[in-house]
Amino acid sequence: MKESVKKMYLYEAKDVVREHFGRLGLPTSILSVALTEGRKVVEKEGNFWWMRTTADFSAVVDSNEYSIQSGGDIDISNFKDGRALQQKLPTETRWGPVELGVLDEETLNLMYDDDDEGEPEQAIIDNTTLKIYPPSPQYAYDMRLYAYQWTDNPTANTSTDDLLKNFGMAVVYGALIWGFEIELKDLQGAAYWRNLLGGSPFGHGGEIARIKRENLKRDWKDNIVMVPHKGPGRISKRSLSNLQIYCR
Repeated sequence: MKESVKKMYLYEAKDVVREHFGRLGLPTSILSVALTEGRKVVEKEGNFWWMRTTADFSAVVDSNEYSIQSGGDIDISNFKDGRALQQKLPTETRWGPVELGVLDEETLNLMYDDDDEGEPEQAIIDNTTLKIYPPSPQYAYDMRLYAYQWTDNPTANTSTDDLLKNFGMAVVYGALIWGFEIELKDLQGAAYWRNLLGGSPFGHGGEIARIKRENLKRDWKDNIVMVPHKGPGRISKRSLSNLQIYCR
């Protein structure tokens, strides 16, 4: 089957959802909520290109914990997961890598004493806290975190974005899944839309499989050793399932 590439604007997605919900007597006021929840259904299935973000911050001498949130030490709203971490001295121009999520916290605590100093070598993410090792940075290193964040639909009805533009029906199917499950309590109806979104088993077909193939075309790879990050997106399906290509 040839994949659809029709650009979808937010108002068009609303029209499709409204058509189905209107027949069932659901108020139009839930349209925006349904589409927001539909986007989350899609984004739970992986870390995708439109979710990428980057934030710079400074390491604090003798401090190894940094909050990741809007207005936090690392200013990222709706943080989901980490991709990579880099460091350099303020006087340098070349960034050096910091191993992120390769070792778990228990192992790092055994490897380093609380007062060990030096440039950042290892790091983990525990929920929304970045911890760097050695635990006592020697200088105020420049740090750069590459991450994924949960995203929102455009605010204007006539707007679009990468997800709507390339896979608008995925958002629509997600919205219908949410509506049938939460508002209508119709699990059989939700299962129909869930199959269109992700196939069976879920995530191995439908629009989700197409999105994963597009991820690969964009040279995106999810490193399996990133699992110990333990970011707030840890409950979503990641790693191997993100790299597999499925056909419906």
